[in-house]
Amino acid sequence: QLKREEKEERELQLKREEEERELKRKAELEERRKALLEGLPEEPEAGITEGIMTIALRFGDGKRDQRRFVTGESSVNDVFNWIDAVHGLEREKVELSTMNGAKKFVYVEENEDDDDTEGGGNDVVLLEDAGLGKMTALRVAEIVEASPEEEGGSEDVEEESEEEEE
Repeated sequence: QLKREEKEERELQLKREEEERELKRKAELEERRKALLEGLPEEPEAGITEGIMTIALRFGDGKRDQRRFVTGESSVNDVFNWIDAVHGLEREKVELSTMNGAKKFVYVEENEDDDDTEGGGNDVVLLEDAGLGKMTALRVAEIVEASPEEEGGSEDVEEESEEEEE
């Protein structure tokens, strides 16, 4: 009986710690969203059309939104920041794709050290270089993330971590 009580106490402690981490994470997200909202590039006025792109978003729940961006000054990351700040979806956990699925975009950390990347692929892309039209509809989909044990490992590590969970 003592072992059972110890186990229950340990589980309660772990649950409390997890709740505290989640509360801290949510508070940090709120702070980040305030900063992202303030840092969003100014939306161009309606009369201006040269060098402007309108991005229309379609969310999985049927919600829609649209916003205008200056193509030579705004990056694909600015679209992700807009989604995070205004729609409350973490930019690292969503993928954007054209309606036909021909092009896909994910958020790229801007402060990563690019010296390690051969052939690029992780660079921040300006909207004018993204190969999109002046009026583009993008589908917003949540990325199904791997558990922390599975990230960055080989297939062998993945199989081992799955066995540990059982």
